[in-house]
Amino acid sequence: MFSFRTLSAAALICTLAGGSALAQTGNDVRIIPGADSVAWQPAPPMFPSGTRLSFLYGSADKAGPFTLRVMIPAGSVIPPHTHNMDEMLTVLGGSIHHYIGPTITDDQGKVLTAGGFVHLPPNVPHALKAGTQGAIVQVSGTGPFTMTYVNPQDDPRHTNR
Repeated sequence: MFSFRTLSAAALICTLAGGSALAQTGNDVRIIPGADSVAWQPAPPMFPSGTRLSFLYGSADKAGPFTLRVMIPAGSVIPPHTHNMDEMLTVLGGSIHHYIGPTITDDQGKVLTAGGFVHLPPNVPHALKAGTQGAIVQVSGTGPFTMTYVNPQDDPRHTNR
């Protein structure tokens, strides 16, 4: 099981360091003017090598709404996993194959391109494979957010990245 707790400090640093890119007012309004203003950081080791994250709003390890972006390298696979909460995923760039179920099978996969959207209720097993140009996806939900691999051996922390 994974908690985004380890990313909270990094997200705070990115938020503070990216002050010119991220406008915030006293009432917690956040504005990111464009894709070139997103502050990317390496994803934790439970994601495929080369994956990058950016927290746009909130904290996935605390109660409340959050939004993050995930940059997935071409051909990378995030094996079947579940989340403890509703997940809303939107493809912003590139493409992904999105699979529903505890295994990756062609009959369960759907190709999603920019603008594609998926809503998953809690505990629905699913997997992703980035297309030939990679993908950028945006994930929103309500924390605290966890990610559990269906097969613990699929967790990249158990392999050489």
